[in-house]
Amino acid sequence: MKNIVYGLTAVLTSDEAADAVLDYAAALAHAGLADTVAVPTVDAFGTTTTTSFLLAPALGLLVEDAADDPLGPDTTAFVAEIAWRARAVRCTLPPPA
Repeated sequence: MKNIVYGLTAVLTSDEAADAVLDYAAALAHAGLADTVAVPTVDAFGTTTTTSFLLAPALGLLVEDAADDPLGPDTTAFVAEIAWRARAVRCTLPPPA
């Protein structure tokens, strides 16, 4: 499990989801774009929930390791979607000069 730290708040999600969000944020920043994502997360009481983020070049995002949570959310579909979005952003970038 990993925490996504955004502003003054940290949210818990799977390793794969956190890494996918970070990769997508990097792709968006490189392209000068922004997007919102709704990440499957776990709240302080262990309940699965969804946390929405605005990913934009000027907004910082930090991913840090966290203790494993056996009740973590199923993020398989989310990770596939975000990986697809990251590839789409990278494919639309012009080649480096």
